[in-house]
Amino acid sequence: MAPLQTLLCTIGITAAAAFSPAHIQHTQRTHSLSPLCSDKGGGSAIAAPKTKTVTTTVTKQKQKQEQKKKFQPSDPDTFKQEDFEDAPMFRLFLIGDEGYDQEHVVTRLVEIIEDCSEDNGADYFKSAYQGGEAFIGKYPREIAETYAEQLIRSEPIIFMDVRDDKD
Repeated sequence: MAPLQTLLCTIGITAAAAFSPAHIQHTQRTHSLSPLCSDKGGGSAIAAPKTKTVTTTVTKQKQKQEQKKKFQPSDPDTFKQEDFEDAPMFRLFLIGDEGYDQEHVVTRLVEIIEDCSEDNGADYFKSAYQGGEAFIGKYPREIAETYAEQLIRSEPIIFMDVRDDKD
C-alpha cells in the first residue's frame, strides 16, 4: 500500500504545483505589432487581452417528421357524399275570372312559364274558367312566386295563387 500512497501524493503535489501562481509563465513580445510601435519611440504597443474569449456554436439538426396523409379524391374512404335536401315545393294556381280574354291569358302563360305550351295554356284557361282555379305545376318557392308576380303584373291582370305543397 505504501507505493500506492506515494504515487497518489506525488500526483497530487504535481497537480497543485502546476496550477499555482509561481508556475504560470508570462510571455513578452519581442517584436512590434506595427510600424508605429517600434523601439524607436513610435508609440505604445497594443495591449493583449488577459482573458480568453471562447465562442461556442450550437447547431440544431432537423428531424424528419411523419407527413400527414393528404386528401386524394380517388380514395373511396375519404370521399364523403353530402346530403342535400330538395327545396320545398309550392303549387302554382291560375285563378279563374270571367273578365279574362283567352288569347291574352294563353299568350302570357306561354311567355312566362318555361314548360308551358299553347295547348297547355288553353287547358289551364278552360279549367280555371270552369272550376274557379287551375293547377299549373309544382315549383320551388322563388320560381313559383316569380311566375305569379309576372302574371299579376300583366295588363289586364291575371290572378295567380302560390300554395305550399304540404297543404
